[in-house]
Amino acid sequence: MSMSISRLKSTYSGFIEGKTVDQFFSEYNVKFAAGTWTAGDFSDRFNRSGYFPNLPRGLVDQLRRVRESGIEGVVPIDAQFLDDNLKVKEDLINEVKATASELGLKIAGLGMDISGFHVFKLGSLTNPDPKVRELALSTLTQSLEIARMLGLDSVSLWLGPDGWDYSLESNYGKKIKELYEGLLTLGKEAHRLGIRSFGLEAKPKEPREGNLIIPTSHVSIMLANRLNNDLGVKLFGITIDYGHELMYAVEPAYTVYLAKEQGVSVATVHINTAKWHSNDEDRVVGTGDAWHFVDFLYALLDTGYSGWFTLDQFTYRLNPVDGLRLSKELFANLYKKALALYLSRDEFENIRSTGDQAKILDYVKRIMYGL
Repeated sequence: MSMSISRLKSTYSGFIEGKTVDQFFSEYNVKFAAGTWTAGDFSDRFNRSGYFPNLPRGLVDQLRRVRESGIEGVVPIDAQFLDDNLKVKEDLINEVKATASELGLKIAGLGMDISGFHVFKLGSLTNPDPKVRELALSTLTQSLEIARMLGLDSVSLWLGPDGWDYSLESNYGKKIKELYEGLLTLGKEAHRLGIRSFGLEAKPKEPREGNLIIPTSHVSIMLANRLNNDLGVKLFGITIDYGHELMYAVEPAYTVYLAKEQGVSVATVHINTAKWHSNDEDRVVGTGDAWHFVDFLYALLDTGYSGWFTLDQFTYRLNPVDGLRLSKELFANLYKKALALYLSRDEFENIRSTGDQAKILDYVKRIMYGL
C-alpha cells in the first residue's frame, strides 16, 4: 500500500459518500460485496408475509437491487439454485451469470447454507438419521459443483441447523466426530474440483437455541487447522462474521490475530452491526460501537487480509437498497480510520508497545473523531 496518510486526510477528508466512496475503494483495493439475502424481502416470525411484500423476490431481482445500491460484488447462496427436490436449476445458474455480466457485478463467492430445507431441520452433517447425513453430504458436494459452474474457487459454509436446543439433548462427542468426518469428505471433494478457499463460519446460536455445532470462530480455527493437516493442503479457513463475534463478547480483532498465529487464513469477512452479548441483529454497518469495528478492520489490514468484505444484514423495516447504500458509505468512513492507523503503523505500534493507556487513547482519539 503506497498511499500516504497525508493524501488520505486531504483527498478523502470529512465524510465520504457516493462516487467518492467508489474512488476510495478503487484506490485502496477494497473489495466490497453484499450477500443476495441482504437485498430482501425480509420476513420473520412477527411478520411472515414480509416487510416489503410487493418487492420482487427472485434471485435476479436481488442482483439488480444490489447493483442499484452501488455495490460491485455479490454472493449468492447455494440453496437459491436448488429446487424443492434439491436438484440444481442449471438454467438459473446461466441466468445469474448473464445478469451479473450485464450489470457489471462480480460474483464474489458462494455461500453454502441448506438450513431452509425441511429435511434438515434436525441437522445436516450431524443429523441423527444417517440417511439424512448422507443426503446433506451429497447436497453440499453438489453445492461445490455449483460454485465451479459459477466460475468460482471460493465457498463459505454455515451449518445453521446443526446443534442442539436443550442440555442433555445431544451426545456432543458423537456430533463433533460426525462434523469432522463430513467436513473432511467435503474438503477432499472441494480440492478435487479446484476449490482453493473453503471458509467455515461460526455462530453461537440461532436458529438453534442451545448452540450451533461450530459456536465460535476459535472452534472454526481448530477445525480448519486439523482439516488442512489431514488434507495436506491449505484449503480451509474461517469466515468471520463481525456480529457473530459480538454475540459471544469476544473482541473481533483478537480472532483475526488468533487465526494468523495458528496459520489459518481468513477466507472471507461478513460485516454488519450487533450489540455486545446480543442476538444476531444484522443491522446497518457502523451504527454500533465504532471502536470495536475500527479495531477489527485494523487487525485485518495488519494481518494482510485482501479478500472481500461482504454485507450480511437484514434491514427489516428499511428498504434494502437504502440499507445497502448506507452500509457501504458508513463502512468506507470507518475503514478510512483503520487505514489511517495502518498507514502510521510504526508510530501507532510504538505507542501501543508502551502500554500507556492515556498515550494510546490520545493518539487514537484524533483519528476516531477527527478524520
